[in-house]
Amino acid sequence: MYEDGRRNGPSAKEACHRIHSALAELPLLASPADVPFGDGLYFFYEDGETSEHAPDGRVVRVGNHPRSDGSLRKRLAQHFSGRKNGSVFRKYLGGALLRRRDPDCPCLAPAPGKGHWELQDAKTCPECQPLEADVSALLRTSFRFRCVMVEDRPERNELEELLIATLDACPVCRASPAWLGHCAYSDKVKTSGLWNSRGVGGPAISRHQLERFQNLARASRKKF
Repeated sequence: MYEDGRRNGPSAKEACHRIHSALAELPLLASPADVPFGDGLYFFYEDGETSEHAPDGRVVRVGNHPRSDGSLRKRLAQHFSGRKNGSVFRKYLGGALLRRRDPDCPCLAPAPGKGHWELQDAKTCPECQPLEADVSALLRTSFRFRCVMVEDRPERNELEELLIATLDACPVCRASPAWLGHCAYSDKVKTSGLWNSRGVGGPAISRHQLERFQNLARASRKKF
């Protein structure tokens, strides 16, 4: 694994720039079938979302398959063509689409995060069931992703949260005014500019961990 050196870590701005630079060396993918390994972290990019660190696209979501090994492609497929109860990402996207279209939509009542579309394990109704297809279409047309191979599950799980916290803390990589996430129910999504909530506001990455991530990204290039 790796040692903890957070107290001597880089600034969030520096670390975010290095994270985006490491990822930019990897291919941008459109389908889970394009991923050549079964264990790793994934990084989503969304049309229209850029920054000084990433003029061709800033990271808008960091994800993982935290409870199983060998299921990176399966997890990505759940986002692209699954259901909202199997993917928090889909739940956030669908809720934001509904709220942008109609803030008073009954599928969002009685409160943000409490309506049957946004409530975990609640069933969709005939009115919001077609939204599953809308979310899938949005992901296919407006999102791409990169992957970094991380075979050790504890390391993968820790890096996921550290990377999210670091991207959140960066003062440079902020959401555009038109970003769909401004309509999400989660305050952490809205303030971070990421389709993430877990990890937002947490401890940022240490210098040693950042170097480890950069090495993992370099090794991943050889897999494509």
